[in-house]
Amino acid sequence: MAYPFPRFSSAPQTPQYLKGVESPSSWQSRGFDKPRSHATRWLLLSVAAAVIFLILLTGSFASHPRQTDRIPFSDSDIDDFFNHFEGRQDCGIASTDIYIPPIPFHATTKKHSLYCPNRARLLEAMSGGGRHGFDTPYFPLGCHFRWYSTSEICMILDRFDSVVFLGDNTLRHIYSAFNILLRENIALGGLRQWEMKESEREACRCDNQLTRPECLAYSVLDSRSVRSNDAASRQSSPYFCDRTPHVFIPIDRSPAAEDLHTAFNSILHREPDSYKPIAVIHSLSLATSLAWPTATSSMDEWVTLADISQRNVPFLWVGPNAAGHLKPPSQILSQGNNALWHYTIEMAKEAEARQLDTLGMYNFTLQAGSWDGTYYGQEVVLVQAMMVINWLSRLEST
Repeated sequence: MAYPFPRFSSAPQTPQYLKGVESPSSWQSRGFDKPRSHATRWLLLSVAAAVIFLILLTGSFASHPRQTDRIPFSDSDIDDFFNHFEGRQDCGIASTDIYIPPIPFHATTKKHSLYCPNRARLLEAMSGGGRHGFDTPYFPLGCHFRWYSTSEICMILDRFDSVVFLGDNTLRHIYSAFNILLRENIALGGLRQWEMKESEREACRCDNQLTRPECLAYSVLDSRSVRSNDAASRQSSPYFCDRTPHVFIPIDRSPAAEDLHTAFNSILHREPDSYKPIAVIHSLSLATSLAWPTATSSMDEWVTLADISQRNVPFLWVGPNAAGHLKPPSQILSQGNNALWHYTIEMAKEAEARQLDTLGMYNFTLQAGSWDGTYYGQEVVLVQAMMVINWLSRLEST
């Protein structure tokens, strides 16, 4: 069963009165009468009339979509966004198989009101949802996230100087799916296919690009390599848009190797005067055998580097996947669902203490099919990549 993802922040309290401004009841308690002059009455009547006029004036706009974040709004119905993707037929995946948009229960309910109104609610909903059966589409808790078209993803990415994925193999798979979406290639979009033989390309199509070790060796690690080499390939698969660089930096311990610090710093200092943020998606779990001190040390390590740069660097901490039913018995105690759930909760608390956003993946993967009990195929990682894109869409652009 799925578990409720906890809220760690209490809602802000609204003050009942302003300092220095007394209520009419306080006047009476101190021996004063309420002001009752004709001028005061006319002033109150004028204010009341103005308020009523504004309510009537704005009533005609009540049906228009209202969003608290600067994200693209689309009123169109969901379609199979993979229809035109390379390998769509061969891999047998439709976006409608892995994502179901919210459905209004009443005719008067506006569809846009069913999507999460802000980033905090979005992350809570995506972390705390569940499935109505094994391998069925995932439903977030309370409100919904969006499935963006490729052109909308490009609009979102344009608001950033760079996007950095920083983590172990769990996050590496999400970055592969991120590339699949941007290259519109389900068959080989996560791979450096220009380096592969024809027989390797054939063997690594679809889910195999994520599940076979010999295929993972060709995973795309940065957008620059695709831009530099793909055009010359006979199996060309360019990005739909390529204005915002993105990169995956592999880490499996803390502190990480110095050359990885250098790579991260080069991104942070590439355009020091730019107003655009650099978004960081950070995760570390199975590579460290769920070591809590290593994870918190990694958070501090990379946040410190970001702070030194004095750039706007929002962080998203991504929790681990749940263990699949094929997890080897020898790993159940150390990497089973009990250990993974406690790791998810404790690391979310640590991220919260450091003012980092948190996206839990435990509930999302709990009833999903896994090839080996640890890693998941395209039907899972494509949705995970879209969840990350939803987080990006809700970040301030300045």
